[in-house]
Amino acid sequence: MTLFETILFIVFFFSLQPSASVEIYPVSCGNQLVRFPFRLSNQPDRCGYPRFNLSCKDQVQTVLSLPFSGEFNVVHIDYLFQNIWLNDPDHCTPKRLLHGLNLSSTPFDLLYPRSFTFFNCSAAASTQLHQAKYISCLSGTNFYVVSLPAARLDSSASLSTCENGAGNCMFKSETGLDVGCSVGFTNGLSRHAKYGIMFGAGIPVLFIVGLVIYLRNKVEEDYNNRHPNQPELLSTTPRLDASVKGLDGQTIEAYPVTLLGESRRLPRPNDNTCPICLSEYQAKEMIRTIPDCEHYFHAVCIDEWLKLNAACPLCRNTPQTLAPIVSSSS
Repeated sequence: MTLFETILFIVFFFSLQPSASVEIYPVSCGNQLVRFPFRLSNQPDRCGYPRFNLSCKDQVQTVLSLPFSGEFNVVHIDYLFQNIWLNDPDHCTPKRLLHGLNLSSTPFDLLYPRSFTFFNCSAAASTQLHQAKYISCLSGTNFYVVSLPAARLDSSASLSTCENGAGNCMFKSETGLDVGCSVGFTNGLSRHAKYGIMFGAGIPVLFIVGLVIYLRNKVEEDYNNRHPNQPELLSTTPRLDASVKGLDGQTIEAYPVTLLGESRRLPRPNDNTCPICLSEYQAKEMIRTIPDCEHYFHAVCIDEWLKLNAACPLCRNTPQTLAPIVSSSS
């Protein structure tokens, strides 16, 4: 039995300041867009930030090499939330992580670390552990390996001001390592012109708001003078807490779930591994599907994610409709 910390997402951080300097255009490796702070090994050094080097294997697979943990395939890079998804080239990430994931001397940090306990069970064992995940790449003919994840997610702030503002990260000058935020690749109004337009439009808006407030107070004052003995009426309007980014339990439970039968028939047969825990789907397991995009995961895995983030962890789309459906497959 082994206990270790594992992570499916790795986060990178930058401290950004406005900049309109040298533009660096993105390139692609397969379906993966590679742009600042990352660069491919065949690009000039100024195309990326130090220690954010990637390689393109056979022109289709983006690879990240960690100094003390070896090479990992890049599944996805989220420039807005500043995290990168990695996978083992041999499709056995748990085996790699059993030896430890060392991010020393890299600009990366762990996002959503989770604890796993691994059990090596004999083939004759009949006891089933609740929420245990079968790991086929670690199992053999006379034994099988399962893992039990601990339900623990650590939050981490992401510095995504530049991406939220539709800008692009890049070096501020031809020398030095100061990073800034450009105005983007398209030509348009200068920053000073935009500020002038915003300032010019803001003055009338402030005047109108002030006038509305004055007239409202005037009407209320006149009304109170005409009805001095009538008690004041109070109205309340429910507000949504803007700080809550995830979903509540009732909304999560409304997402469609499927109970896998012995045949383990899936909506997409090739997607037979949970993208979150990297374990194959087994019979009698519950999978939950994200509406609209129809990506599915282990219910226990995606429920923890949705409590913190309403968007699908694969495509980052937020469902517009909910359809509470419970189905089963044979």
